[in-house]
Amino acid sequence: MHQSDMLDDLLKTDRAVWSPIYTMSGALETTLAEVFMPDYDERLKAARERLLVEMYGSDEEAGTGEAAS
Repeated sequence: MHQSDMLDDLLKTDRAVWSPIYTMSGALETTLAEVFMPDYDERLKAARERLLVEMYGSDEEAGTGEAAS
């Protein structure tokens, strides 16, 4: 798996990376019922927070986007 800075650099330097990202995004949006649920915004926010905590550690570190030591 790419580390976040490697992925950021790849997304900035290789425009071809965006095509599969858009394809996957479109496929998910058309097959997942969750995007049509009234509480989707809250679900998305909670999922984003879980992902940041998983990537960076504690809630405080997730808020700053800095990796845990």
